[in-house]
Amino acid sequence: MMPIDGWAFAALLALMALLATVRLAIPVGGTMGPLRWITHPTWLLPMVLAIPMTVGLMLRGLVPLWPPQARAMVAADYGYWAGIAALIVVLIAELWLLWVPSMVAQRFAKPESRSAFRTLPLLNLAFGGGLLLLLWKLTAG
Repeated sequence: MMPIDGWAFAALLALMALLATVRLAIPVGGTMGPLRWITHPTWLLPMVLAIPMTVGLMLRGLVPLWPPQARAMVAADYGYWAGIAALIVVLIAELWLLWVPSMVAQRFAKPESRSAFRTLPLLNLAFGGGLLLLLWKLTAG
């Protein structure tokens, strides 16, 4: 069993943010009944700092774009729980770059304007994927 440290708390916080992100990423996502407090958007508050920091670290080549590779790299330097936290935060950052903003926009759009948002997921994938491709090209060379 891995020893529990501050990184274990960070990994738990990141896991809760991942659950809240998945809830927002599901197009029809309802209240999820009794799991509502686990997936509450409040869990996303730490990600306001963590996502830009993660993208910046990706841009500098300090954190890989592939979550399992990021876990291995961070775990080698900081321990098991830091690696798990890195894996989850990289996954959340990529979800927010590729998919979640379009789903949030569709979910909170007024019913009469929802048809205008139909192609938004494709645009989100194109721009987010383009940014990730740019990051990959910059860090691979």
